[in-house]
Amino acid sequence: MHRYADIKHWKYGADNSRAAIFKALACEHRIHILEALKYGEQSVSEIASLFCIHPSVISRHLAILQMAGLVISEKKGVEVYYRLSSDNVLNLIKDAEKIAEEKNKY
Repeated sequence: MHRYADIKHWKYGADNSRAAIFKALACEHRIHILEALKYGEQSVSEIASLFCIHPSVISRHLAILQMAGLVISEKKGVEVYYRLSSDNVLNLIKDAEKIAEEKNKY
């Protein structure tokens, strides 16, 4: 249990990057996009074709993932390519899956 002295120093509001990460992961489409990026860098059109979703929708999802710091983009010619910002992104998803599996046991 936390003492009040510890809790009062927690950060709340727009600066809370932990909350931004969990908000970005709150959409199943974005989780699938991250899982697709584990195979390497891909363009918006490549990701869109994987999921049969319009590229503009994929771009919006990727913008949210990028703001949360989960993906990095790089423009090459007319295409923008995305990749995971860290291997820890996949670890976070795996940990969430483990928690969900444990929950389903009970």
